[in-house]
Amino acid sequence: MKVTERIAEYVVNSSYRSLPKEVVHQAKRCFLDTIGTTLGGAKEPLGKILLKTAGEVGGTPQATVLGFGSKTSVLNAALINGATAHALDFDDTHIGSIIHASSPVIPAVLAVAEWKGLSGKAALEAFILGFEVETRIGLGMGKKHYDRGWHNTASCGRFGSVVAAGRLLALNLEQMKMALGMAATQSSGLRLVFGTMTKPFHPGKCAFDGLLSALLVRRGFTCAPNVIEGPKGYVEVLGVESRLEPMVKNLGKKYEVLNNTFKPYAACLLTHPTIDAIIRLRNQYRLRPEDVEEISCDVARFCLDAAGKTEPKTGLAGKFSTCYVAALALAEGAAGEDLFDDRKVVDPGLVALQKKVRAKVVPGYSETEAKVTITTKAGKKYSAFVNTPKGDPRNPPTDGELEDKFRTLAGFVLPRGKIDRLVKAVWGLDKITNIRQLVRLCY
Repeated sequence: MKVTERIAEYVVNSSYRSLPKEVVHQAKRCFLDTIGTTLGGAKEPLGKILLKTAGEVGGTPQATVLGFGSKTSVLNAALINGATAHALDFDDTHIGSIIHASSPVIPAVLAVAEWKGLSGKAALEAFILGFEVETRIGLGMGKKHYDRGWHNTASCGRFGSVVAAGRLLALNLEQMKMALGMAATQSSGLRLVFGTMTKPFHPGKCAFDGLLSALLVRRGFTCAPNVIEGPKGYVEVLGVESRLEPMVKNLGKKYEVLNNTFKPYAACLLTHPTIDAIIRLRNQYRLRPEDVEEISCDVARFCLDAAGKTEPKTGLAGKFSTCYVAALALAEGAAGEDLFDDRKVVDPGLVALQKKVRAKVVPGYSETEAKVTITTKAGKKYSAFVNTPKGDPRNPPTDGELEDKFRTLAGFVLPRGKIDRLVKAVWGLDKITNIRQLVRLCY
């Protein structure tokens, strides 16, 4: 099966006019959410480190670092914005492919579109194409790829960024095949780094590498044109029981972007069913931490696999601790970004409550399922089961709820008036003739 060629054909032959209205609107939701997490992430130390490093190595000022207003090279802007987009682990997720699908793509799109002065429609189209390709490749790679230790956002995200950048740079069919090959040969990203700055570095490097691949191929750089399916290629080397057919199935007919999940909580997505269940029980039965003897959490295997830290010492590590988020949900009735700081995670009351959490894997549970049973000191038991947590495509946030999240995150770096104009600009992205009009509102 000529997967690389079929993907390349889809990308170079697609037209904005053929995109359904609901797909375009969903793409705008992705832009709103990702720009919000990028602005919120700009306050994190990794952004300052990356920006300072970019300043040291130099480069032509071509594109903007969101939240800072500094200009750097188009590649460095994609890198820094991609990393800060994921810094809070609050960005959207395509659960079927286990990919944070917007953070590797939108930073590359904004960097190229600003550099070249391209339209909002061009940006939307490029993003949608990139999202569709990377998530389908993730679906084809399968869950055993993730289970083996690959971070799918990193190992598949380069395909999204190279497709988006290649489309904006008008690569032809042969160039697009080679660009996909260059993205594939750079694929990497290990799950061992979860809970450190290197996890959000992954989508930043995806944005950088995908864009670099497109730029090089445009000038004649060569690569194998069948690297996804070819012998000793991407699937054969990185795959475990992976399949090619899902990578091209329904391309241009059904849209995976409609299956995207938007996070209401600033923690690993796999903990969200647990958070939902605990907040439901807390509110329904007016439970307080001092009333509780034990919190039993039945979860999917990948939940503890990705979020199994038992004694987090930093806010970032707390995002990957089912025990911490369970304690936080009961104590606060929330799990917003403000509750994942280094002081909060070592609060004695929360540490004591974490020790009452018992989390275990239930075979057969999907990634969106969890059952929580809270036992009180009085001997009463209260249980809740969640299979469609808030944010899931079957239980999506409204546009208004996404705006509220955006305003909270953007408020870390922008005044209210500019936030209002930025929200309006994102919803009207298809009417913007030059993406620089939007970028100027992001600092």
